[in-house]
Amino acid sequence: MNQNKCLDFLNRHQPMPADDDWDAECEALDEVVLFLTEHPDTEALPLLLTVFGPGDGYGVYQTIEVAVMQYRAEDVVPLLLENLGSPARDIVYWNAQIAANFPDERLIAPLTILVRSADEDIQAASLIAVGQIKSPRVLTLLEALSRSPLTDEIRELVGNLIEDQRQADIS
Repeated sequence: MNQNKCLDFLNRHQPMPADDDWDAECEALDEVVLFLTEHPDTEALPLLLTVFGPGDGYGVYQTIEVAVMQYRAEDVVPLLLENLGSPARDIVYWNAQIAANFPDERLIAPLTILVRSADEDIQAASLIAVGQIKSPRVLTLLEALSRSPLTDEIRELVGNLIEDQRQADIS
């Protein structure tokens, strides 16, 4: 694997097909992610953050988070800002997951929208991500959300995040 092969693969798989439609070629995504984890390439980063198709990529999508953590926040956060507004559910979900590793106040606005998502997976990923940002704005958001109708699991998550925010010195 090399940089050109990675870029070629990612360009041809925007996004990846649903898990049930993967073929032998799709299995190369694992090699691409491993290469980019070891050799981060800012040219590949936007493609890496939009490669997500329906499903979990047979576990490969989770490893993309590790690869993205090799990049600088100043390269990642602008792309997250864009991708959190994507019409593609899977791109939004996985970018919200990744956003938890890049706590940046610029992400509060898009995550605030997503924490009210009807999709509980997106809602939970967005809550975890916004909860990593220690800010009075986040505490206010979480407190307001706690007064909304929520599932038991989300209510418990919100409660834990409120406690974490209060324990952090955010004043």
